[in-house]
Amino acid sequence: MRILVIYGGESGERDVSCATALACAGHLAADGHEVHTLDAAQPDRVLPFDGSELGTRPGTIAPTPREMHGEEVLALGRSLLAHAPELVYNCLHGGFGEDGRLAALCSLLGLPQSSSPANAAGISMDKDFSKRLMRRLDLPTADWCLLRLEPVDGELDGLIERLGLPLVVKPNTLGSSVGITLVGKEDDLPAAVALVRSLNDHPLLERYVPGRELTCAWVCGETLPLVEIRAREGWYDYQHKYSGGTDYHCPVELPPGVAESIAAHTRRLNEFFGCRGITRTDWRLDPEGNACCLELNTVPGMTATSLVPKAAAAAGMDFSALLRRHLAGLGPR
Repeated sequence: MRILVIYGGESGERDVSCATALACAGHLAADGHEVHTLDAAQPDRVLPFDGSELGTRPGTIAPTPREMHGEEVLALGRSLLAHAPELVYNCLHGGFGEDGRLAALCSLLGLPQSSSPANAAGISMDKDFSKRLMRRLDLPTADWCLLRLEPVDGELDGLIERLGLPLVVKPNTLGSSVGITLVGKEDDLPAAVALVRSLNDHPLLERYVPGRELTCAWVCGETLPLVEIRAREGWYDYQHKYSGGTDYHCPVELPPGVAESIAAHTRRLNEFFGCRGITRTDWRLDPEGNACCLELNTVPGMTATSLVPKAAAAAGMDFSALLRRHLAGLGPR
């Protein structure tokens, strides 16, 4: 199959996207597919995959995070049409790749793509909106508050009384733990909010749920074994996620019925949002055994340290088998 792996771009998740693309492109090529790559930061350069580090290929830039606009999107569309792949494999974390715009562009051009359709991606990317829908479905999720993009006088008044301390401050539409802060003192809250705004995103403040960090991968309608994440020090922030400072456990020992309940909630959420392909839903489990849904990711990381491949391994699938399962589950092309 002629597969075009799209990755990179200029969001805050560029580095993770490059690593995901390298892993996926390598396994797809090893399985006999004709693989080309396209860095969304250079939308007019379709290159044959040769196994080299995608983030350091000739001409590749190391951008300051920003979004794709105007002529860049048109250039991307022209490249997709000119290359005419049988499948666009989406490894573009954050921004354009994960909020539904890439899916919408592929749909407009009549090109099959590997991730969720535009509506499901857009809903999932917006944490505030997706949490509102979780509440409509009576799925457990922590209390939260969304702030405006621009500061407003008195915006933080009463929030600590409402959400408690510690609380989590994170961007509303970024992933990979970019810009996330666990705020333990009231004096630290303004800086955490400012950090999110520096990434040009709305700050979302969320009640911190103590306990265990769990994630549930969903592949074409089926859930995989849960993975537990344990940071060796502190908590599971961006540094721990990608520096090797975290232990992962799969399968997980949980109280009776908890794993089954989380898996059922995950399937229900994916079906309600209209997801397809591979997703990952993140959960917290408090000391009383109550599960709380954090968010659903429609383009989860697929690096050597990522959670979905770990869950697949526990289900008896290596990385290549996981990708074969993914492609088969996308249906006719």
